[in-house]
Amino acid sequence: MADADSRSTYPTKEPLLEEYYRIVESAERRNVLLRVMGSIAFRIHCPNFSYLAERMERKLTDIDFASYTKESGKVDDLLRDLGYTTQSYVQLAVATMGRSIYWNKDRPSMHVDVFWDRLSMNHTVDFKNRLENDKPTIPLPELLQEKFQIVNINLKDVKDVIMLIREHDVSEGETGSEVIDMPGIIKVLSNDWGYCYTFTENIKKVMHLLSQFETLSEEDRHIVSTRLSKMLNAIESAPKSYKWKLRAKIGTGRIWYAEVSEVSR
Repeated sequence: MADADSRSTYPTKEPLLEEYYRIVESAERRNVLLRVMGSIAFRIHCPNFSYLAERMERKLTDIDFASYTKESGKVDDLLRDLGYTTQSYVQLAVATMGRSIYWNKDRPSMHVDVFWDRLSMNHTVDFKNRLENDKPTIPLPELLQEKFQIVNINLKDVKDVIMLIREHDVSEGETGSEVIDMPGIIKVLSNDWGYCYTFTENIKKVMHLLSQFETLSEEDRHIVSTRLSKMLNAIESAPKSYKWKLRAKIGTGRIWYAEVSEVSR
């Protein structure tokens, strides 16, 4: 479990991190279930190797949270009390994505995204009954899926994954919050060929790109590559559903992911 109070580990002079702490601490005091995701979550959950983010020039860009729809009233009250506002037309635009966007009234360039119940982008990451398993971030398996569900994964996401895998080992058995447990991920991927294809292709991309990061040590590259290979082997060797096998016959000849249009912020 990541430590929400370990401020000394992180450069809190960064405005986004300072604001993250302010929101999370307020949510904790008011018993509001709110879990951070995105680039900040990767930093928080990787205290031993968060320095790699700086070495790889990974900048913090967003404050993203996950929560449940049943918590939406409390989350809305919390953010408004902290100086955030939203606009109805934007809320309508993002409603189908299960996402709300809030702006800081005093710092208009700063915004907060809240994803309700799931992350629905190129593929869907379901948060049902999962957010209670870790704090202040979403659990490790969901953190990894957040990045590996992206069809056109970019370098900033690759950097987050490298840091995460360097910090946390991969397990084929459920062994705790500090290890990336694969059973839940494999269960989802073994029933969804499209998601499985995107996920495994991203594993291969990260392995291929490791050599391009000169600031990584040979030990860093070896450990990350070994853990990704272990992950890939576990996914590929797992039994697949009949539905998965039928879709595999079509392959990439038909689009296998959802198109995502970015809402103007």
